[in-house]
Amino acid sequence: MSNALPLAPDTYYEGSDESTTWDEDKLYGCVCDSSWAVGLESGETQDPEWFGPDCSLKRCPSADDPRTTAVETNCENKTASGSIYVGKEGNLCHVDCANRGICDFKTGQCKCFDGQYGVDCSLINANAAYAYWNKLYDVGLETVAV
Repeated sequence: MSNALPLAPDTYYEGSDESTTWDEDKLYGCVCDSSWAVGLESGETQDPEWFGPDCSLKRCPSADDPRTTAVETNCENKTASGSIYVGKEGNLCHVDCANRGICDFKTGQCKCFDGQYGVDCSLINANAAYAYWNKLYDVGLETVAV
């Protein structure tokens, strides 16, 4: 199962022909759902949308930090969390709220810092105040760029 975590090429766990191991048939775990492709290949993201021991936590929208020149969503040659394998060219890192807000993992929605707004906090406006934009978030209204 190549889309399971930790990310790795397909792996098979089998005992030797002469004996068996006590846990050979006892490997269990959850693979959380994701609306985007998860993996280490081009166009795939290293983190699934849903995560946690029971897959109840949801990642927020991902974007590059608009206040840096680095491309944080580029995961080429970056080691996947919990793995020894690296992302190939075009592989994507997930960056909750563009590193410009706090992700509420229960809802999968961003609460943006002052000066940032939008569903992924990637829009800049000096007048965007945390208290104002997050009131809209708290009542469930969507913010729109003007």
